[in-house]
Amino acid sequence: MIRAAAVVVMVVLAGSWIAYVHVWRYGGAHPLAYRLETVRHFEPRRPGVRVTTVGSEEHVLITSGPRSSTGYSIEVRRALVEHGRISIVVRELAKPGRAEITYPYRLLVFPKLDKPVHVHWEGRS
Repeated sequence: MIRAAAVVVMVVLAGSWIAYVHVWRYGGAHPLAYRLETVRHFEPRRPGVRVTTVGSEEHVLITSGPRSSTGYSIEVRRALVEHGRISIVVRELAKPGRAEITYPYRLLVFPKLDKPVHVHWEGRS
């Protein structure tokens, strides 16, 4: 009897946590209104994500590091404002190009929202 009650309590707690994560924490998602900007003569030496605030705007710089041809680029697949965060999904694209060292990046600029930014690379583990 006590075991059955403990199992029921655990199931209710697990269900409550799942509801919190999917509905409250990340629910109510809507598209992020952003613009892409460029940086002249920019050569990031390693992959990374950097979030900075400039006045009333947030800048998210996403870099993939040096690449061996001009065919590489970064595509923003999704950018959402969720209840607890800003979620950005990107993917690196590789098309035929000239043999030349390039430094693909994306610089997203959007109004400051005071939420943590999470960037996920599609196709990478």
